[in-house]
Amino acid sequence: MTSHAEEGLKIISVSLGKGKVAWKVDFPPIGRKDSRLKGQWETLEEALEALKNYCPRAAVDPNTASLAEEHCPDTPWAS
Repeated sequence: MTSHAEEGLKIISVSLGKGKVAWKVDFPPIGRKDSRLKGQWETLEEALEALKNYCPRAAVDPNTASLAEEHCPDTPWAS
């Protein structure tokens, strides 16, 4: 199985059933997984904010980084 996160970390949706979804980080196939990002979040904004708080922009997939900038413009990227 190949990861969808080969260009960097991505936020993906996870079906919880009955029309509900949660959001989690999809990690690249190679690399260390940050334990702070192993959970899942109820809203996309919460997931993107966590990603920005704990990861530098260079480690994030370009499309996900753009989405994070759009949804969480006031949250700085980790260094």
